[in-house]
Amino acid sequence: MAQETENYDPIGTILIQVHEDLHQLKEKLANVPLAERGETLDIQNLETAIKRTETGLRIHIEKYLNVVNHHVLTTPIHDGQLYSPHSSKWLLPAVLDQKSFIFPLESECKLWQPQHSTFPHAFPRIKQKIGLDVKIMQDPENIHHRAAVNANYGISLPYINQRQACVKVQKLIKGSTITNLTVLPASHRMNPYFTPIPVLQADASKGILSMTERGLIPPTARIAFQNPPILPRAAPLHNFDEAHKIPSAAPFATSPKPQQTPEEVKIAHRKKRSKGKGKRSRGLRDKKSMIVTCPSRPLKSPWDYDFVIYNGIIDKTAPDFLAFKEHFNLPWGSIFSLLEHIEKFLRDYAIPEVKIKGNNLVAFLPDFELKNKLTRYDLLSMSENPALLQMMLNLPGQRYKGQYGKLKAASKIQATWKCYKARKFFLMFRQKKWASGVIAIAWLLHCHKTRLKKILKESRERHLQNFRIRAKHLAANWNRIRTSRRTIIHIPSLGYSQPVRQNIADFNTKQNMQLGRLCDILDANVSVIYICSHQMNDELLLYYNKILSLQAAVKSGKLEDRSDLQDRFKIITPEAINIFTKHNMCLTTHLMYSPKAIKRIKNLIRGKEAYMVSGFPHRDDLAVADMLDVPILGPEPALAHLYSTKSGSKRVFDSANVPVPPGICDLYSHQQMIEQLSQLVTDHLEIQRWLFKMDYEFGGNGTAFCDILSHLKCRKWVLKESSRYGREDWKKNWAQEPALLKISEELAGILAQHAQPVNKRRFPTWRKFLHSFLSQGGVAEAYPPAESVTNLTVDMLIEPNGEIRVLSMGDQFHAEGPFINSGTTMPQTSVDPQVLSSLCLRIGNACKMRNVVGYFSIDLVTFIDPSTMEQHVWAIGLDISYSDQLALTQLTLYLTDGHLDCRFSTLKVPRCVPKKEKKTSQLTDLSVPAQATHRYAVMSTQLRHNNLSLIFHYVFLQMCKAHGIGYDIQDRQGTVFILYEHLKRDRLGMLTIGEDLQGVLMTFARNLFIIHQEISAPNMQGETNFKTTINDIEVILGVTEENKMKFEEELQSKDNKNLSKPDR
Repeated sequence: MAQETENYDPIGTILIQVHEDLHQLKEKLANVPLAERGETLDIQNLETAIKRTETGLRIHIEKYLNVVNHHVLTTPIHDGQLYSPHSSKWLLPAVLDQKSFIFPLESECKLWQPQHSTFPHAFPRIKQKIGLDVKIMQDPENIHHRAAVNANYGISLPYINQRQACVKVQKLIKGSTITNLTVLPASHRMNPYFTPIPVLQADASKGILSMTERGLIPPTARIAFQNPPILPRAAPLHNFDEAHKIPSAAPFATSPKPQQTPEEVKIAHRKKRSKGKGKRSRGLRDKKSMIVTCPSRPLKSPWDYDFVIYNGIIDKTAPDFLAFKEHFNLPWGSIFSLLEHIEKFLRDYAIPEVKIKGNNLVAFLPDFELKNKLTRYDLLSMSENPALLQMMLNLPGQRYKGQYGKLKAASKIQATWKCYKARKFFLMFRQKKWASGVIAIAWLLHCHKTRLKKILKESRERHLQNFRIRAKHLAANWNRIRTSRRTIIHIPSLGYSQPVRQNIADFNTKQNMQLGRLCDILDANVSVIYICSHQMNDELLLYYNKILSLQAAVKSGKLEDRSDLQDRFKIITPEAINIFTKHNMCLTTHLMYSPKAIKRIKNLIRGKEAYMVSGFPHRDDLAVADMLDVPILGPEPALAHLYSTKSGSKRVFDSANVPVPPGICDLYSHQQMIEQLSQLVTDHLEIQRWLFKMDYEFGGNGTAFCDILSHLKCRKWVLKESSRYGREDWKKNWAQEPALLKISEELAGILAQHAQPVNKRRFPTWRKFLHSFLSQGGVAEAYPPAESVTNLTVDMLIEPNGEIRVLSMGDQFHAEGPFINSGTTMPQTSVDPQVLSSLCLRIGNACKMRNVVGYFSIDLVTFIDPSTMEQHVWAIGLDISYSDQLALTQLTLYLTDGHLDCRFSTLKVPRCVPKKEKKTSQLTDLSVPAQATHRYAVMSTQLRHNNLSLIFHYVFLQMCKAHGIGYDIQDRQGTVFILYEHLKRDRLGMLTIGEDLQGVLMTFARNLFIIHQEISAPNMQGETNFKTTINDIEVILGVTEENKMKFEEELQSKDNKNLSKPDR
């Protein structure tokens, strides 16, 4: 009892007891008659005092209840049993039960009959019920409380042995319970000049976060703890053999003591054997069993106000719904509207039973009032078992099982059908609209393309007409122009078609291999503008400036006589080279899209006679010439492309009546090729190898070969038949017909198996080569039937006035195969110069009749026929362009001050006489002029070595100088290099000049060998053609030595015959 008296608050009991005593005293005094009073009493004053005291006590009671309950709550006053020690606790739980107990009026009046108070206002009934509910919950052991609950609900409250200790309230104070803290004003927090205020101990005790929020510590301050708030310590490790229990979580965070004991479940684990000794499976413990404690399901909170809806109808008399309605009676209007929507939704989907969470329903009210619509997701959020409800809602046809299901199904069918028809119509309309858009765009593009084509056609026609007008002017004034001061614009452009250019590696480097064109300044009246496809750095410009400054030194034989000729040549690089880097555009096209370069050229040629010399002509050459307003020393691009093809050159050679190899041209179909090639093989059984050349390729890229006769199964029979008929009869069709049928049957298979393209990288198989061959056309011709074959290149010029000149002629050497030209030896020594000049002049006249003007080169082949031992010369190719051999020939003439006489195939160089010899010659009687000496040159622009890129150009030149590789001005012999560009540096050209052909070939091979040894290591040879070039030169030297021995034997035999004639 003593403990119980300490647990309740006596202040409330005293105040209420005093209030009731004063009330009872007032009633008794009012009922006392005046006769019984013994004396006259001032009752009015007494009643006034009692009312004043009663009012004061009532005010204090309300203040006291306000402090205890944290809200203004007036408690009804009942009889004395209400103030028993067990029912006077005023400490309420943290979470109140939302379900209020409903007591019958008779029991309420019977147990707690309220006294009629004289308060000026009446208490609401709901506040009385809440107060009664609170008292029952605070004292469930009270006899009256237990009886009321048992009588109304049939519930017997349990007996609780231990009750929660009530907190003793000693003194109630209304107001703030914390002291004022120091807060730094906001204006001072951002002021950098404000002196921080000192931090007191009271402020520091509130913590760092509090001081940061109050501004005492800046937000960006760097804080270091002297004693860290978290101290590391060793965590206890459990033994594997002991059982581990997982503690269960409390169902309520506010309940001081859990009411339910968690269940313990033992889970046995099987032992798994480890594969290795001492190893244990990952993630499994070596235990026989492990005890896992699973928390029991938490109790249902009594303040959820859940209610059940059966078959879409709410039972409005159900106790749970009445409790929900009574608790949320204030917003009941919105709740009622929402409940109607819920009922309708459940009836529509024929849901038999759904339990609604009252709190979730009330929480959804604001959203419902905004959109006034209920979705299934909203209903799922209010349902106690949303998974089951969602499964029912997702059942097929569930919507049509509820109310108006048939009407809904009918409307759904109609809507689906209408949607299908509308969708079908829309798709057709969209397709037609898309088609109309495509047609409109295609038509606009077609019109735009047609307009552009028309503009381009008109522009090109205008360029062509201007080109023809300037060409006539150049032809009429050529004799004057070529002897007066003039400027030559050299553009070494390769204007091949786009498919050909795309398959050429290092295309810009190939367009920069004719730097020998600069040597046109050998004529004192000539200035040169060279268009370069690479940006020249200062090192390369200095190198070529030194080479071109040797003109005067070569004539005098003194290095001191060099002269600076920079004002007579200019090297210009178009700026579009750095813009169109991956398009393989020809140099003229780059120049056309380079306005700065065009402007500079215009300034250089203003007021001067000038003309343009291109490489392989392109139609953009006409546009550039039109921009610069200068003529072109060359033919129309269309003519150059036509007669530079293999088939076009055959027509020119046939009209010139020069010997050509047996062959056919203009092949565009496989059947045509098989038929005509079978006839060729039958007519020329002495030819072992046949060549296939594409029309528009160059440099051996579009060439393939096949030894057809050696792979024919019927070879012996065909040879026997031809010998049986004889040479004359074999040419007749009736004799060849059986052999022709057999050869044509085998030819396709032989080509598929044994034909070999020269460029294996581009055409790895015959099938790919044949496809490209037939798409652009080509020729099939015979390869010379001899072991030793020599190719020649002759450069010619058809001047605008019609004069034809032979400029250079040389023998080719082939480092990378018999069909790829790697360089030449100049002048040529394999054919009689008179015969060669006669053939070339006939071809020149044929080109002249076809309006070809300018530079062109002729490829020929010579061999000794083994059957007749006679020398044959065939014309095999025509290239209407400025060749690399001609550029190197110009450099040779510039460095030697020599003269190339193509009629006799000699390069004559004046002999340099030193000063001492001149003085001694004056003392002699005979004053003989200096005699001319002969020179030979080996030149190549196709030298390639990957290791050259490892060293810079000046290092390379110093290395060559250390090994004696250089040029002697006095002797006019030696080696000069042609450097193309300064970035990759893997290609170069080399020109070697000597007194005799055999010696100059040996010097050329020696130079290659030394360079290869210097730039290569045993384990890093690099990709190069130096070795194959050396091997081919050695073969040429062997043939030259053999021919020299034969020539000496013939001379000796002739001498012997001449000596024997007088004896006779």
